[in-house]
Amino acid sequence: MPPERESKEYSWEYVTADKVVESGPCELLYARLVCSASTTDSAIYSGTNTSGRKITDLKVAVVTDQEFRPPVPVYCDAGFYVDVGTSVSGILVQWRKL
Repeated sequence: MPPERESKEYSWEYVTADKVVESGPCELLYARLVCSASTTDSAIYSGTNTSGRKITDLKVAVVTDQEFRPPVPVYCDAGFYVDVGTSVSGILVQWRKL
């Protein structure tokens, strides 16, 4: 059984506007979209802007939270960028710096 990691080894942020969340190598572990209405224009990108490789779209047709929980962490060699769309209260992201 692998050793358990401590929570202080991970970073998290509740993002409410477009932002470079991490600019160095990291692993994206989790994201949760919190919206106030249906929304289709939020996304997370590997890199420092929307020109990077898209990791995932975060879309919902009704007012509900949307989770992105990959089966293994997503490696981002140059960090990651969160593009917050319309009708979004925020996006909680959790990652581990490498």
